Parts: sequence; structure tokens; C-alpha cells
Amino acid sequence: MACIACFGQASAIRDYVGMISQTFHPDIVSFMEKFKSDLERRGYSEAAKSVDNYLKGGSGTGFLYVADDGNNYIITNYHVISQAHTLSVSFEKVDGERTRFSDLGIVAADEDMDIALLAFAGGQKPFTEGMAFLDRPVQEGDDVYSAGFPGLGSAMIWQLGRGMVSNASVRLPDPDDDTKIFGPFIQHTAQVDPGNSGGPLLIQTPGVPSGYSVAGINTLSARYRQAANYSIPLTRVRTFLDASLKAEPGDELSRLNARLDSFIGGLDVPKVVYSHIAGFLSNTCTGENAEFALSEVFEKAPRTVQNDIAQAFVYSPVGGMAFAVAWTIENALRSKAGKISVTKGAVTAVDKSRYTVSFNVNDKTIDSEWVNEYGIWRIRRFGDFAAGDKSLIKKKDDDKKRAGNLRANPTIQIGAGYAYLIDLESAFGVELLLRDTYSGYSFKGYFGNDFLHFDIAAGIYLPIRAGSVAFTPFGNFGWGFQLVKNAVKEKSFFPGLEDEYKNSLRFPFSVQGGLQFTTAAVPGLYFHAAFQYNFSFFTLLDDESLPCDKYVFVGLGYSF
Repeated sequence: MACIACFGQASAIRDYVGMISQTFHPDIVSFMEKFKSDLERRGYSEAAKSVDNYLKGGSGTGFLYVADDGNNYIITNYHVISQAHTLSVSFEKVDGERTRFSDLGIVAADEDMDIALLAFAGGQKPFTEGMAFLDRPVQEGDDVYSAGFPGLGSAMIWQLGRGMVSNASVRLPDPDDDTKIFGPFIQHTAQVDPGNSGGPLLIQTPGVPSGYSVAGINTLSARYRQAANYSIPLTRVRTFLDASLKAEPGDELSRLNARLDSFIGGLDVPKVVYSHIAGFLSNTCTGENAEFALSEVFEKAPRTVQNDIAQAFVYSPVGGMAFAVAWTIENALRSKAGKISVTKGAVTAVDKSRYTVSFNVNDKTIDSEWVNEYGIWRIRRFGDFAAGDKSLIKKKDDDKKRAGNLRANPTIQIGAGYAYLIDLESAFGVELLLRDTYSGYSFKGYFGNDFLHFDIAAGIYLPIRAGSVAFTPFGNFGWGFQLVKNAVKEKSFFPGLEDEYKNSLRFPFSVQGGLQFTTAAVPGLYFHAAFQYNFSFFTLLDDESLPCDKYVFVGLGYSF
């Protein structure tokens, strides 16, 4: 009978504890879809699958609270809903049947307490009673239960865990500042796995709905500790509810100014501040600017920043996106000397939930827009660099395409053209260039009726881009082989015979300078003009100078 009674109570808890699901901002979904497709194209199918699972939305647990006036609410952790664009809650019975409520509204949230209060769409009141609150403080040694929907793969599975209170009031060190502590929390050993966040910590209580009372909100587990789980105590939950439901509406301008002061205060520190800025970004600001910001980070940010954001992205893609957007803001705020000097300017109301705020940043004015998101004032737009301007992405894509078409830094170039050997004759010229960013090796050949020349050279190439065209001045120094037929005239020793002509073979040094021109309009094609001067090094006939020391070459080629 005891087992049957326990089963019945556990079943009743399901009527009050639900799984919370969220969807992300459409721009975040769009970016992640592109990212997933890129992973699939590169053959990273498992990574693509993990992104696909993430796109199904974050999840957590919440429990039903019915206020004295009969209004229905869901209580959960703030971090469960912090990235949400839309929210829903589902209640699951033992047979697997689920009842789902969509489009939950966020009545209030406190990111410091990590508590959020959700309301049913349209003021619905589908329940007449909610979870009862414990009417006494918890004691160390109390038997407690955790209820919620931790994840198993991509599924959310009901779980009722049992443990005991191991510390009735513990304060934890702040992970960002060891000199600070936060709490208090209830430490206990009941199971808390990812997905349990926001669910209730329960104590068996006869005579109340479900047979259990809420003693706190399960919120985190300690790493590298066995069964060290932490819950927000009921005293803090009651304080949050009183502030959210019973207090008179406050002065929003005063609350905004307090947030602005906190924002500015966190910028005046001798370290990077993008993690601080990220905490002030609205989900819309993150979603609309993430794609451009991430491309900027991995093109311009220091490697340490890139690694930090990459790690944040692995832990939480949306969190990584917020870090990237915050870095673009920090990068724009810093002066060339690396300082951030910010003061608050005009604060102007657009409506009750939206203000424009100007900042004086290093003697320049930057405008921003702040919105009331979940009862918390956050950045909607900041300057021109975090304003949701999709043309920035298009411009970057166009620039990348143009840079690819321009080929100002090719690896291989093959060319051919006309060579004029001054004081000698015209010739046909060919060349093969092996290029690095600013250096290259060339192999050239010139072919005339009475002339043959090959050389190998090394030189410097300095590409100068100007929009969709590029100019590359260059200079190189080489050594080669040269053969000139009928180059030297000698008198015949026999009367009546014509003068004799002899061939010349020599191995000259060469100096060449010139200019290449290419355009993105015809990818790969380039024009080449150069002047070359040859210095005699060794010749089989050295009694006369040869008229083949100066060349002019013009031609076309193709770059790879």
C-alpha cells in the first residue's frame, strides 16, 4: 500500500510541474541554419546534428503557482527563459499524454536571483490551485525531492529524485569574482540534472495538493562534487513574488538610469569588458547582429578573444553570439590608445518600454536604444555597429566575393606576350610566377628569330587594392641563359669572302621592374608590363658588347 500511495503522490506532482520550451529569435535560427548547412557540407554530420538539436529550443522546468486573486503563473529560473523569443509549458501525465500551453508571457524576471515569473496567454486561468509553499524553514537532514524534466538526448524525461538537505543555508563564491559571494542556497543531494533547472525542491507535506510543498527552486549543481545541488530558498522566492505582484509600479526611468549607471560602471575597468556588455544585450540585439559580429570577431579580434568566444559558443551558441556582438561594441568604444571613457548623455522616452540613450564616448556621441525585456532594461540598438543592419552582412559577403574574384594575391600566374629587345628585334615572351603574399619566383623565356633567353628570378610583389581593381608593382633579381645568333661580326681572312657572323652565348644577371593590373570584373585575368636589364656575367665572346641588354615586355596572363 505504501508503494501505491507514493505512486499516486508522484503522479499528482505531474499536474503541477511542467516542462518549459523556448524558441529562439528568427535571426538566431536563420544564422544557425546556415551554420548547420556549412557543417553538413564539410562532412561534420554529428556536429550538424547537435546544432539541429539546439535549434529545437532550450528547455527547463517550471511549476504552477496560483496567486490569491486566482491568477495563474509558472515559476522558473531566469536562465531557463533568458534567451527565449517564445515560450510554452507542457504538463505530462503518467500515460504520456501532454497538455501544452503556448505563448507564455514573462511577467517579471530577476537575473541576480535567477527567478522568472510567467503568465498564461491572454490571462488564461486553466488551474484553480497550484503548488503549496512550505510553511517552515528547511532543516539539515530533511528528506527532499527534486521534480522536473532533465534531458536525455533531445528528449525531456520526467524525473522525481530523492535526497536530503546537507546545508540549509550556504553562500557560494562568485565565479567571476572570488572576493564576492552570492546566495543563500539550500544544498541537497536530490538529483538535479540539466533540464531540472527551474523545478521545485519538495518536502512531503500531508494535506496539501499533490502531498508535497515547495521549499525552493532547483537551480544549479556543483562540478567535481558528488551530489552537491543547490536550490533558491523559499524566502527569496517570496521576496521576488512580492516585488513582482504586490508592489506598486515603479519609476521606469529611475530603473533605467540605475541600469545605465551599472552599464557604464562596468566599462571603466582595466580588462576586456565584452562579457559585461553581453549581459546588457536584448535577445533581439543579439539575434539581429550575431552573424556580422561573429565574422568580425574571427577576422579582427585577438586570438585570446576568439578562443573565449568559441568556448562560449560551444557551451551555449546564443551566449557565444552575445559575446561576439558585445565585442564589436567594445571594439568600437575603445580609443586607439585602448581606453574607454563613457559618460551618459540625453535619455529620451519613445514609449513606456523604449528609450533612446546617448553616450559620450571618448569625446564622440553614440546613440543607443534600450527596451524593457522581461522587466529588465536592455540594449536594443547600439550605434551603427550593433543596429541590425543587414546590409553590413551583404557588404561583407560582396567584399569577400570581390576579393576572391580580384585575385590580387594569387598562388600561380601564367602569362604570355610581346617582348621588344631594344636594338635587336621583337620576340615572344612567356612567364610562370609562383607567388606568396609579398614575394614570388618567376621563370621567363623570350623567343626571337635570332634570339633565345631563359632566366629564373626572385622578387617582391606589393598588391594595392582599390575597390574592384588591384595594382601590383614588383621588382625582381635573377640569373639566366642567353643565346644570340649572328651577334658578332668578324672580318674574313680570305679576299672576296663576306664578313663572318658568330653566335654569342652568355649567362647574365637580370634586374626587372614592372606593374601588374587585374580586376574583379574578369577573375584571374591580369595585364603585365615590365622593363628588364641584363648584366654580362659570362660570355663566350667578350670582345664586343651585345645589343640585347634591355627588354620591354607587355602581356596578358591568368592567375590561380
